[in-house]
Amino acid sequence: MSRRWYFETTPAGKEQFVSIKRSRSHHHRRHHHHHLDHDTVRVSRDEWNRLVERERCLEEANKSLVAEVSALKASLSAAQAEAHHLCHVVVPQLQGQINVLLADNEALRRSLDNAGNSSSKHCHELDRLKDIMAALEKEKCALAADNAGLKDKIKGLAKQLEQACGRRVSDLLADIDYWKDQMRYWKCKYEDTRRRHDDTCGMLEIRTEKMRAYEEILRRRRII
Repeated sequence: MSRRWYFETTPAGKEQFVSIKRSRSHHHRRHHHHHLDHDTVRVSRDEWNRLVERERCLEEANKSLVAEVSALKASLSAAQAEAHHLCHVVVPQLQGQINVLLADNEALRRSLDNAGNSSSKHCHELDRLKDIMAALEKEKCALAADNAGLKDKIKGLAKQLEQACGRRVSDLLADIDYWKDQMRYWKCKYEDTRRRHDDTCGMLEIRTEKMRAYEEILRRRRII
């Protein structure tokens, strides 16, 4: 039997109930006054209005959640792309630059050793330069390890998002904000490392020019 919605009224004509079922005649209802029809649900009109409003609110909330999940997926994709760029482009470039810098430092060290380390100031500057290079190497290793860990965490986050889209959106937003902070942190760290690298290159160039001048002086004095 198909169901219809209608407003039932009192004998005075006042609307009183909403019934979700095909209407039956009043004569039939009088003869079955105590019969309970399990296919009929009776609610007050105010309650019915509240149910309709609740359904509308739930629909709007669902649409909002779907939009937020889509935005989270887009943010996650952007974070993954940035992490991939750092891991596969920025870090290898920095490694190459550090390797070149280490080679230059090694050549400079050999040149200083050949000159005999004639000056205490010269020795002090060489030690300081070695310390700077060691610090750069340590930072490079730490940066590579942290980027690898960041990549693994992003992969795990993506997998969790695919398997549990029904989790609380606030948790996902917190995760996205955290990884955005991580990306900003590592970007700043990279820029700082790059500045220090440039400063070290400039210092090496100055030291190289000084070494050449020292060697020329030593040659003139026939020390080497």
